[in-house]
Amino acid sequence: MKKRILYLLITTVVLTSCKEQKTNNELAQKKIHQLTNANINAEGVFLFSGENEIIANWTAQEGQKKETILMFSFFNKENKTFSEPIKITPAKGLQIHSESMAKVAITKSGVLFAFFRIKSKKSKSMYGGTLYYTTSTDRGQNWSHKKKLVTDEKSTSQSFYDITQLPDGKLGIIWLDNRKLHKDRKGQTLYFTKTNKNLEFKKEIALEGSVCQCCRTDIEIDKNNTIHIAFRNIIEPVELGYPKFLMQSETEIRDMYYISSKDNGNTFTKAIPISDDNWQVNGCPHTGPSVAHIYQTTGAAWFTGANDDMGLFFSSKSDTSFNERILVSKEGKHPQMIATNGKFYIAYEEYYEANGKGYSKIILEERSSKNILKSLEISDPKTNNNHAVLKRVNENELVISWINTDIRNAAVQYNVIQL
Repeated sequence: MKKRILYLLITTVVLTSCKEQKTNNELAQKKIHQLTNANINAEGVFLFSGENEIIANWTAQEGQKKETILMFSFFNKENKTFSEPIKITPAKGLQIHSESMAKVAITKSGVLFAFFRIKSKKSKSMYGGTLYYTTSTDRGQNWSHKKKLVTDEKSTSQSFYDITQLPDGKLGIIWLDNRKLHKDRKGQTLYFTKTNKNLEFKKEIALEGSVCQCCRTDIEIDKNNTIHIAFRNIIEPVELGYPKFLMQSETEIRDMYYISSKDNGNTFTKAIPISDDNWQVNGCPHTGPSVAHIYQTTGAAWFTGANDDMGLFFSSKSDTSFNERILVSKEGKHPQMIATNGKFYIAYEEYYEANGKGYSKIILEERSSKNILKSLEISDPKTNNNHAVLKRVNENELVISWINTDIRNAAVQYNVIQL
């Protein structure tokens, strides 16, 4: 009798455990939401966070002609879902690019800005594009005629831009420009500008020359009102800072660099290396850095293919320089990072194989400046996903979004994560 009771107890525990595990798996599945329709091919998802607002945008192709359109949606912090997507009509025909995606932002006063590129007829590059912007004062129901961000005729292409809401509530934007600071050097020039009282961009500052042409740039603002900027720099053999032990080589180095501003973008510090990876590559890797700041610490995440150390790395800044880098993932790419509650959160894609097939999963890593605290697989198992982005919802949650390519038309998916 006792054995029978013991057997029943064990059986009940096992069945209950299995039931709970199944329920947990089902809940995990339900957390992944799809933001785009099945008949629209989506690419280049971006998240912007302003005061009390989170906005998602992406480029879509619709109709038989696969015409490109720009869509955006507001995040509802109460029900943790995005609103019905809104089309931005002045951006019709924009270029698609996963690293140089279109971006929708909002000022503190509630004015929406949409930034996008359209193929430039004047550019010598087949990928050259003109960066435009349009504004809306009624939550995206109506938009102004598109305007060029840069009016200088010498500038025939602008790309790989990023935006942030500045301490005064205005918008700051950085971008790569074909105008040369150094005529005999490779790369493009990194520029910065911000909105004025008329919601226009008039005063621009050239920050760095010889910046890697096709890697995403990153601009962030912290609680101390410091602007942080990261980018992939090109260091040529003739340039100061090129390693002596590589002097026999004619191949440039493409490593990550960092600059900052403490006066709302009026002046900037001298650029410093995030890490001396010494990646010699004669071409653009198409994967840029990401920066975030907690307390007195600035963190950076990036991909490098240098030597035998290929992978995704993290480093934090102490005083005037960055510390020794820490490996995040040998297979990770396209990192995006935020900081909240005294921790860094890095989202990235990671390649893996299962049963002879290759897949790409979205990983979210929680870490301190020195150690990994938690690692979560966000996307569904055995699916293909790329270019994740993330933002803080509140002290206990963040939202992460990415592109899933397992269906006929690539889709924007997202998940709200409990911290």
